Amino acid sequence: MRLSEKEKAANRAAFRAMNLRDKAEYIFAYYKLPLVLALVAIVAFASVTRWLITHKEPLLYVAYVNVVPDERLDKTLTTDFVEAEGKSPRRCEVVCFREIYLSRDTDQQSHQYAYASKLKVMAAVDAEQLDVVLMNQEAYDLLSASGYLLDLEDAQAVAQSMTDEEEPLLVSNTVVLSDNSVEVELNEADEYEAETIEQVNALDVTALPLFADYPEDESFYLGIIANTPRLDESLAYLQYVVETD
Repeated sequence: MRLSEKEKAANRAAFRAMNLRDKAEYIFAYYKLPLVLALVAIVAFASVTRWLITHKEPLLYVAYVNVVPDERLDKTLTTDFVEAEGKSPRRCEVVCFREIYLSRDTDQQSHQYAYASKLKVMAAVDAEQLDVVLMNQEAYDLLSASGYLLDLEDAQAVAQSMTDEEEPLLVSNTVVLSDNSVEVELNEADEYEAETIEQVNALDVTALPLFADYPEDESFYLGIIANTPRLDESLAYLQYVVETD
């Protein structure tokens, strides 16, 4: 029912006569829903605005597997690459998976950590959110055997993009096509048997200037994940690492 002008004036007068507490209670009682909706709208707007300001577009996904770069090298492999590609670090980023550990070690604690890391790698690969891997020898052997790494020799687009500096760094490793590991674990087979091939699937970057400060007995390899949807960016990353002093 609509109020008359006289009733509206009376309500306004009564409202003005209230003390501050009564006014607050009156407003909350009669305007609770609009106030809640307004508050929700303000919070949503603030959240969206903050996301737009702080959100960065992933330029590349990189994993350090069994490798722990120092702060200087980490910056070179992430923020500096974004700048080298002519992008703004405020708008783009190299998403980096750190502290990934893969091993055949049967020690219970090491095995649990390695198993969790393996699941993380598998999930990232399945989601196409892993492009390049920096790894040591053990990790390289495991990732190669599992078929995760791109063949850098046979892929025409890759082969044509290899620079004179990169080609001498190409290395090969074993890829397991099929095996009887499940049968061995279930004691259904006595000896491990596997069908394998050798594949050129990484760069040995150990001797590059970027890794000069690390012990001579440490090895570093760069590989591209086989199902990467960002092949051009991955190849640019390999070239960047090779050419950076």
